[in-house]
Amino acid sequence: MPNLRLSLTDSLCARAKPEAREYALRDTRQPGLALRVQPCGARSWTMRARVNGKPVRQSLGTFPDTPVKAARQIAAALFASDAPPPPAPSTAPPFEIFRLEHERRCAARYKPEGLRTYRSYVRCELLPAFGGKRLDAITQPDVVRWFEGYSARRPGGANRALGILGQMLASAKAWGYMPDGWRNPVTGIRMNRRKIVGTFLSQKQMERLGAALDARTAEGCTVAPLLRFLTLTGCRVGEAVALEWRDVLPDRLRLRDSKTGPRDVPLGLPVRRLLNAHRARLPARARGSGSPVFPLGGRQHYETVRSVWLVVRQAAGLPKALRIHDLRHSFASHAVMSGETLFSTSRLLGHRRVQMTARYAHLADAALLAAAEKIGAWIGTDLRHAPNERSHQPTPV
Repeated sequence: MPNLRLSLTDSLCARAKPEAREYALRDTRQPGLALRVQPCGARSWTMRARVNGKPVRQSLGTFPDTPVKAARQIAAALFASDAPPPPAPSTAPPFEIFRLEHERRCAARYKPEGLRTYRSYVRCELLPAFGGKRLDAITQPDVVRWFEGYSARRPGGANRALGILGQMLASAKAWGYMPDGWRNPVTGIRMNRRKIVGTFLSQKQMERLGAALDARTAEGCTVAPLLRFLTLTGCRVGEAVALEWRDVLPDRLRLRDSKTGPRDVPLGLPVRRLLNAHRARLPARARGSGSPVFPLGGRQHYETVRSVWLVVRQAAGLPKALRIHDLRHSFASHAVMSGETLFSTSRLLGHRRVQMTARYAHLADAALLAAAEKIGAWIGTDLRHAPNERSHQPTPV
């Protein structure tokens, strides 16, 4: 008789006849329970279970000493003890709720401008994509689809938003919201490759920019000296606007609150001359130690600077795509092309890591090529003259 699946009863088990080979009657009401009938007529209960994750067959006694009801109870107890526990209910909040807690607990880490940027990315990019999902329900395919779509529009913005999302999910794990074994879905996603910086002013463009700034300065424009200052120092607009006269020391500037924290900026002679001439043009009340170096008035400092920049850029015949921040790129690019090391350029720019300055490394190729040509010409001259010089030397005896 082949193995059968039946709803076993005591009478059915009693009528089971032995055959030439062992067979089993499997119970449909209790998973894993079976009555095995031997050729000799013996009947025994067995239970298929898992012990330490491995399948085993366990004996539960004989029939009729152990009736069907008792066998089912024993099998049910064994099955329940070996069954995996039910999953614990998720404690992960929805993204739209968690973002409020994350901002409240992490806002102190950001500077005002950084906090505004963080809020903008969360509100405009992350919330529409993941707002209705629980944190532990955000999968890597979800993140990849969102990241690829955003990258098609703004690769740099997609990188920034992906970093914020990864930090938020890591915080949720650290704060105990994620289950054991959870893996951050941002891990392993490759960010978009940053384009090599190629937007910097050539020597002729610098000359035209200088002439346009001179014309605006002669007209009494207070923003023109600021733009020249940015070009000569590589400082950021926010750093220049926050500068006060007490921060201008004989040989350096003391930036009390730059993007990367307090730092000093060495002052070369052209910058010192610029600041001295600029201070002399200001009224006496604007020269005090607590007065801003570049008094712009109002709160929309960047818009004020940008409006003047657009006029100067057009007057100098510069590309329309050239931004104010490209003055900083120009400073770094010319520093590298003049032979300065990446470490020195990094210190001048206020980068936390030299790797951030490495994007300008390709610009040093021209300097390296010139050095190679100089060394090659010098060695080549020696090689050409070496035979003649050796011919005049006395032959050793």
